[in-house]
Amino acid sequence: YLGQNFLKDSSIINFIRDSIQKLYQESGAKTLVEIGPGKGAITRKIYQISTDFFVIEKDTKMEEYLNKIGLEREKIYFENILNVDIESFLTKNGGDEKHTLVVGNLPYYITSPIFKSLFRKEDPKLLGGFFMIQNEVGEKIKSDASKKSYLWWLINRAYQVDYVKMVPAKCFSPAPKVKSCLIRCTKKAQIENIDMNALETFLNFFSPYSRKTLGRIAKMGEKKGISTYHIPEELQKKRLEELTRDELKKIIN
Repeated sequence: YLGQNFLKDSSIINFIRDSIQKLYQESGAKTLVEIGPGKGAITRKIYQISTDFFVIEKDTKMEEYLNKIGLEREKIYFENILNVDIESFLTKNGGDEKHTLVVGNLPYYITSPIFKSLFRKEDPKLLGGFFMIQNEVGEKIKSDASKKSYLWWLINRAYQVDYVKMVPAKCFSPAPKVKSCLIRCTKKAQIENIDMNALETFLNFFSPYSRKTLGRIAKMGEKKGISTYHIPEELQKKRLEELTRDELKKIIN
């Protein structure tokens, strides 16, 4: 089954259902999209939350399980989520991003590209989502993270990311080698005005050297003739993960 870890703990499954239902009602959503439903442990609990419900699953072996749940066949899409443009997908199916929540137990090895495709937009429209991801990633992208990751900067510009709950490995079959967690993403009322291309260019340059200070990385780049970033004196000894939003803007604007 394409290396999937299936959630088996009923108390966690019910907690996820209740959390998604609450988020759906509070956000005013009209459409719900589940990524990677697998055998449908969560799907069978949430598909009646919305009359406009879709699942996107890569593994066609899951079809027999999803068909048993009672989903309409046209609501099940067998696609690699990385090849799906969510805006086009919703438009084609009569929905729109402004009223959509995306949820799912995400494959951990492609969490970053999935989040980038969903949330890294100049003009983000998705209402948000509720996800199971690797615990270490969740700790680094939550809005109040003490150390900010590459993904933190891309997502938190437009979305509030709340770390909801740690999920132990024993809740899955087979048990993964890492802890998992649940996170909730909700669209902010005020979205920061940051040039996303400039932000990504900056992150791509500095992220590989995250343990070094900004001043040192900039000097390395100057020697190689590949960096033109001016790091203010007061930020020279800071690391990327320690920057505030205002400090980052000072560098890239």
